[in-house]
Amino acid sequence: MTGTLCMPYRLRNSIQHYRWGSRGADAFIPRLLGFPAEPGQAYAELWIGTHPNAPSLVTRNGEHISLATLIASNPNEILGTDVTRRFNRQLPFLFKVLSAAEPLSIQAHPNKAQAQRLHARDPEHYPDANHKPEIALALDRLTALAGLKSAEDLHTTLLTYPEIGGFIGESSADPQDIFSALIRRSLTAPQKLSTVAQQLAERLERAPASRIEVEELFLALRLVYGDGDVGLLALFLLNLVHLEAGEGLYVPAGVPHAYLNGNIVECMANSDNVIRVGLTPKFKDAGALLEVLAPDAGPLPVLHPEPELPEMCYITPAEEFELRRLDLEAGAHLEMPCRTSVEVYLLIEGRVEVSWSDGMEHYVPGESFLIPACLPTWQVTALERTTLFKVSVPE
Repeated sequence: MTGTLCMPYRLRNSIQHYRWGSRGADAFIPRLLGFPAEPGQAYAELWIGTHPNAPSLVTRNGEHISLATLIASNPNEILGTDVTRRFNRQLPFLFKVLSAAEPLSIQAHPNKAQAQRLHARDPEHYPDANHKPEIALALDRLTALAGLKSAEDLHTTLLTYPEIGGFIGESSADPQDIFSALIRRSLTAPQKLSTVAQQLAERLERAPASRIEVEELFLALRLVYGDGDVGLLALFLLNLVHLEAGEGLYVPAGVPHAYLNGNIVECMANSDNVIRVGLTPKFKDAGALLEVLAPDAGPLPVLHPEPELPEMCYITPAEEFELRRLDLEAGAHLEMPCRTSVEVYLLIEGRVEVSWSDGMEHYVPGESFLIPACLPTWQVTALERTTLFKVSVPE
């Protein structure tokens, strides 16, 4: 190991242009990164990490190399010995900025054992064997579908929308049974599914003055995906959640969810395994979703940060990542404590100076950097009011 290895690394990250991303003047990611949005182009996600679909780059000895390559050559120095041992010499998390102008698919993620089976069975659609617990944290606001409604709320829902109850047929009062029955029925009676969606739409359209948000969403998405998409009816079985800036959701394996609109930071285990069931033109796998549906896939609590000044911590049970927010006033200077594992920082607002024994760098919004485990001490100074997000590995 050379001394020059132990320094902050500026990350060069990739943008994903999925169709549901924001566009034009409303495109959050170009505004964050400080460049004009290309007309008509969708800007959906900024990926920060080592996932092979879009690995970050670093500069090493004057050339750009993959962060994964840097880690593979120096795992203990970059990750720390404990993270290297626990996660097989891999960065265990993937950090993102996500900007949704349109709804993402209704989806769930597998646990580790399920991911291994899915990857072995269908590596084209399940590209790795890892699970994908994730946290989504609203930067301005987030509207989402998150977890199945409670048994009591589902009972009311099926009474309010008898078209859905009639399509599902006889089922128990258990939310998982009701959701599973809807998915199974959509596979065995696709024509009936289309008929029910059309009947429900016709009834709702006759009463425009009294429609609620989920009904408006159903009618709008019906025009995009057609009556044969089971996601249209699944909308009514999931909790509609509105997060304000700073609030978050933790989504464990097997919980159906969909982000509908908003700008967030998101952190997850290093995986791209997504099991989609509706509201998407992409590959859907209803059978796999039924395999992974968690027995406790009910409402998700809204996360609020726990203050550990100057940081705010979002507590989850994930072993791969811990997400924190730092809000610094202009002129604030922090001596960062010694650590034994890797950290990744993303600047959302303001400007900072990062200094260490051998150098200094400045960062502006949209830029990110990695602090390797081998860097003993370093400092950060806020040059103006600043918001930073930090991802580390829980000890």
